[in-house]
Amino acid sequence: MLTNPSTGSLRRLMVFLWALVMLCIAYTSDAQTHRNDILFVGTYCPADSQGIFVYHFDSQTGHVKLLDVIAGIANPSFLTLSPDHHFLYAVSETHGADGGHVFAYRWDAQHSKLHFLNEQPSGGKDPCHLSTDHTGKWLLVANYTSGSVAVLPIHTDGSLGAPVQVIQHQGHGPNPQRQEGPHVHFVNITPDNQYVLVSDLGLDKIFIYQFDARTGRLTPAAQPFVAVDPGAGPRHQAFSPDHRVLYLIQEMGWKITVFRYHQGQLNAIQTVSTVEPDFHGVNTAADIHLSPDGRFLYASNRGALNDIVIFAVYPSSGKLKKLTYVSSGGKTPRNFVISPDGQWLLVGHQDSDAVVVFRRNTENGMLTRAGHWYRPRAVCLKMLKE
Repeated sequence: MLTNPSTGSLRRLMVFLWALVMLCIAYTSDAQTHRNDILFVGTYCPADSQGIFVYHFDSQTGHVKLLDVIAGIANPSFLTLSPDHHFLYAVSETHGADGGHVFAYRWDAQHSKLHFLNEQPSGGKDPCHLSTDHTGKWLLVANYTSGSVAVLPIHTDGSLGAPVQVIQHQGHGPNPQRQEGPHVHFVNITPDNQYVLVSDLGLDKIFIYQFDARTGRLTPAAQPFVAVDPGAGPRHQAFSPDHRVLYLIQEMGWKITVFRYHQGQLNAIQTVSTVEPDFHGVNTAADIHLSPDGRFLYASNRGALNDIVIFAVYPSSGKLKKLTYVSSGGKTPRNFVISPDGQWLLVGHQDSDAVVVFRRNTENGMLTRAGHWYRPRAVCLKMLKE
């Protein structure tokens, strides 16, 4: 014979079901916020050593897990990803009789592996930076010691062709030790894919080239260059999220210049220092990045300081206000990266064999050290949202 359940039993059943629903909601929410990004690390190393490292980066804890290691490439000191994230390209920063090289790899996301495709000459000595255009059909390479920029075709399978153009810069700067000739340090394709901005540390200029995405050819733009202070040494660049402002860090001048950008034209509106006014020690400025929301800018100093400088960005103008600085946690913070969600900042140290992890406050831009791990001569960090 069937009987009706007691009121107490019904109440217990309802409580159990409610708790189960809340648990499912919490689990789903956590699964949505917990993500493993992919972190690629380039290093200085001999060709017979391990040079490129691939990690899972836990976006909740800041911990890493090694996935893959690549050997057979000397000094993969800078890396870049194709626009579709299917391929990774690395310089081989060497200066032998035939100059440096560029290596192409296919990224196998399913198995978290890099597969070697091919290599090509970089068109000069000591390539130190490279970028793909926004169509994914061309790779542009900065050759530091030669002072040249090269354009290489990217085939449909991600492999590279030989350079179709090499532009050789000419001249020198006022510093005989660092600027005895041209030294191309950074090559930046504008967001509209129509221009290329090339930092030449040796000549104290950003060269501006018009870019033909059909042929890969570069030609001087109507404004062929902008100059910075003599001896400043232009280095890395960063565009604001709205593409109206370009930030340039200067290695030897310890400064950041803010430019308004429009259709291949640069107009300087501000220059700020990365050091305090009373500092007179040994220093070289290195890397520069904006937070994903564009509200904060970060820059690294190497030498006596070894720090990360934090600036606020005025939204109306793009100008900067220095907030503070924090120790980078190691020696020679050559390169750093901000995670796609903006929650983390990771710093690679060339001379203390460590990658240091900072938790980032997205409201005020401040950094809090959260850990580190051993990685010899880490000089380039690239992160991919999985």
